[in-house]
Amino acid sequence: MSHRAESDNDDTDFGGVMPFRELLAVGTTFNLYWFIAVLGQGDWVWLLAIMLLVCWCLYRDTWRFAAMIAAFGMTLDYLLIEMGVFRFDYPFLPVWLAMLWLGFGSFVWVIRHVIASHSPLLIILIGGVGGAMSYLAGYRLGAVDLPLGILTTIPVVLIIWTIFTAFILLFLQRCDKAQREFSQEEEV
Repeated sequence: MSHRAESDNDDTDFGGVMPFRELLAVGTTFNLYWFIAVLGQGDWVWLLAIMLLVCWCLYRDTWRFAAMIAAFGMTLDYLLIEMGVFRFDYPFLPVWLAMLWLGFGSFVWVIRHVIASHSPLLIILIGGVGGAMSYLAGYRLGAVDLPLGILTTIPVVLIIWTIFTAFILLFLQRCDKAQREFSQEEEV
C-alpha cells in the first residue's frame, strides 16, 4: 500500500493536516492543471487525463468525491450558461471544463484535512473569491466569455461560489466521515 493510501486511513479525525511540502506540491500541481486546462483547452485534455489518473493512483478514493463535485459543478456551469452568465465556444460544456471540475474535486479531496483545520467561514470566503477570480482569469485568458460583462458577472459568480463552497464543505465532511467508517469496517 502506498504512503498516501495509508495516510488516508491513518487519520482518526477530520482535523489532520498534511505536511507543508506535500500541500505545496499538491497546490502547485493543481494550479498547473488549471493553466493546462484553461490555456490548452481541448488540445491538452490527454495531459489532464494523465494527471488525473496519477492523482487517483496516489490518493486512493479521490475519484469518487471528484466525480460527485464535477457533476455538481458542471450542472452549475450549465445553468449559468443557460442564464447567459457564461458562454463557451462549444455547443455544450467543453470537455476541458469537465476535466477541470474533476481536477478541482480531486484537489479538494486531497487537501480535505487542511481545509478542515481552518475556520469554515474563512474557507467559504476563500472559495467565493477564488471561484470568482478563477472565472475572471479564464475570461482574461480567452477560455470563457462573460456576456453580462465583468461588473455584473463577477458579483454573481462570487455569491454563487460562496454558497457552492459552503455546500462543498458540508458534502466533504459527509464523504470523509463515510470514507473513514468504510475504512474502519474493512480493517475489521
